[in-house]
Amino acid sequence: MKTKIILSLFLFSTLVNAAIIKHEALRPTFQEYSFREVCEKLGAKNFELIEAKSMNEIDCMGKVFAAIEFCKAKFPADNALTRAIVDEQTKTVKCEHSNSVMLSVSCDARDAKYCLDPQKGCEDLKGIYAVKLETAHYSFLEKKNEKNINCYFSKAIGDDLNEIL
Repeated sequence: MKTKIILSLFLFSTLVNAAIIKHEALRPTFQEYSFREVCEKLGAKNFELIEAKSMNEIDCMGKVFAAIEFCKAKFPADNALTRAIVDEQTKTVKCEHSNSVMLSVSCDARDAKYCLDPQKGCEDLKGIYAVKLETAHYSFLEKKNEKNINCYFSKAIGDDLNEIL
């Protein structure tokens, strides 16, 4: 009986963590903002009960917001904004910026929808991991019994005056 429980816990834990194989941002930078500041900027009126709803959502007294909306409002002209991370431990929202992001996702049951059409799948994943970047490359790989989708996102050439000069 113990063996079955341990085996099922092992299988469940590998399935839960199997989706993202690799997430790599090139020299990421982060700006941190308190939950209170985020909720205030997003239009919440009451700041007594603020908590993390998920890794990318914040609950401001019963009203749930996507944290990326705060980062987009804070950095409207920043073409290197990649994602927002809600940190329950520090009670902050971190706006991540990077010039490129490499992502590899396993085509398991949870994320198979991204693998049906790799181009569309990468565009969908861009909305989660590389919001303001452009999709530069996408591919679908299959070897043995493993299938995964790879996406590479980068800033558009010429976004920076320094890139042109």
